[in-house]
Amino acid sequence: MIILDTNILRSFKLDSVSAELLKTIRTAEVESVGVPWVVLEELASHRTVPYREKHEAVTEAVESFRKATPWRVVTHLPPLDLERFQQHWRDQYLEIVDEIPTSETALREATFREANVLPPCKAIVVNERDKVKTGGRDAAIWLTAVEYARAHPEEKVYFVSKNTKDFGEGTEYPPLMAKDLEGLEDRFVHLTSLGEVLKRFTVAAEVDEEEVRADFSNLENLKAISADAFRLMAVSQEKVWFGGGPKFEGAMAFLAEDLGSAEFEIVTTEPVQMLGWAGVPTVAFSSVGELSAYRIGDHVWCAATVRWILSGPAVLDTTHRMEIVGCVWETRVLASTTNTDSRPTILRSQATRAPGASEFRASAPPATVLAKQLEQARQTPGLAKIAHRTALTTLAHRLTHLTRLERTLASQDHIHWFPVPQEGDDIDFRGTEPPERDERE
Repeated sequence: MIILDTNILRSFKLDSVSAELLKTIRTAEVESVGVPWVVLEELASHRTVPYREKHEAVTEAVESFRKATPWRVVTHLPPLDLERFQQHWRDQYLEIVDEIPTSETALREATFREANVLPPCKAIVVNERDKVKTGGRDAAIWLTAVEYARAHPEEKVYFVSKNTKDFGEGTEYPPLMAKDLEGLEDRFVHLTSLGEVLKRFTVAAEVDEEEVRADFSNLENLKAISADAFRLMAVSQEKVWFGGGPKFEGAMAFLAEDLGSAEFEIVTTEPVQMLGWAGVPTVAFSSVGELSAYRIGDHVWCAATVRWILSGPAVLDTTHRMEIVGCVWETRVLASTTNTDSRPTILRSQATRAPGASEFRASAPPATVLAKQLEQARQTPGLAKIAHRTALTTLAHRLTHLTRLERTLASQDHIHWFPVPQEGDDIDFRGTEPPERDERE
């Protein structure tokens, strides 16, 4: 188990290479990576306190502005929801590490040590004369790591902290802290930087880019990415009815039916904002770049910037209609080229953007399949309520926002949009065929 102090996690950004490598170590199951509960709360507090102060400042400024204005001012400042904000940041860090509970015994001992100025606690001088006792949280972090080591005799514990003033450098401890480690000396390793951790557990490696491309293009990995895309960008009734949350850029596909063959075709696309996916999107692999690889344990793991094309039924932002939408999604993905049981893990992602019409056509399933997916989404319980709620306003929106192409197609009475499908509902996952491998010396 690698146990990190607050100062280690605050030393890098959540979208940095350091975060990627910690996720890789954790995913590869070479070592677990965790933080004491106290550390998780400290990390959340470093985000929450400035946020609360900003909200208070904005509230005061709005009130001052309202008083200075001779007419009625209507403002819609959202209420301060600290618990939601704190949980957001806890969840962000828990994507990198696991939480190690801090026991009541450890908290009591930490409070006792701070009250009696016992290591790693201390008293500091403020205002040149007053002494303030501090270090209770440091003691709780230390004691949590020690308790974990005693409770898991089969594991070696790597305690990582840059706080050498209070915890030392791992070579010599004050008598009380040395006593804490009695019997653990051979399996409690004290490190003072993340770099020391990475040197112990990672070795730079090389991978064949064509092999990586082929791996990302296989059906099972495309299904995994599709599931992640839906999990991260699915629409909800609450989002439609009450707003809030991120919106996504994409391109709406206009589908028309070929009456001669009963097949659909994509006529053109138009950039739109969507609230989220109404069904699991189809994923096509587009390209890979910025590739780095490491040998961790028995396997090679690589982190790559991968570009995907997503397509499927989505709910539009302005009209709340369900339509077929496609988007470009750029992600940082972790995958193993040697562990066939592993699946790609999305480390982070960029905001989606609209693809060009030709790129959409080349990557999306056949238009007839998209039409069936749309009809299925419209009939899904829950999503059907969204369509019913917005049905009365849809006509007004369409009259206001129809494009020239929509008017042209709508004027042709013989063209039917999105009929009820008559065939199965399989989702088509498509990936580009990997090019043939070059011979390597």
